[in-house]
Amino acid sequence: MADAQITVAAFGRLVGATRAELEALISAGALPKPTGRDRRLPLREAAARYLAHLRAELATARAGAAASRAQEARAGAATLALAVERRELLDAHEVEVALASACGAINTALLVIPARVTRDSRQLRLLEDAIYQLRAELAADLQSEDEKQA
Repeated sequence: MADAQITVAAFGRLVGATRAELEALISAGALPKPTGRDRRLPLREAAARYLAHLRAELATARAGAAASRAQEARAGAATLALAVERRELLDAHEVEVALASACGAINTALLVIPARVTRDSRQLRLLEDAIYQLRAELAADLQSEDEKQA
């Protein structure tokens, strides 16, 4: 049985994309070239390739946001390091915020690694398990003495 066909316009309505977005994806080769006078796409292939495009776009956005948070965390850490070097008193809340920011940046960076490395479900699971273990070890190391006793 032949693959179902859909017009570019109908596909755009289905996925919530504008005509310009779809044309750009077609030009870039992310979507198949439409055929016929009414510009039809093979539905399964177009949907699969559009989902792959969205996944790649999401991974890129996450990585960009993670890099931005990491830069902010480094700036906060540098400020704290300078204050320690100058033997200035440190506000406990500022230290907690800086630590939370650094931990958040590290956590986000760790979480995007599996999706950037492989699409194989078995390898993804192994990487996710290893990263989960690493995060648990880091959390245990960062736990205060009061939290450990509770």
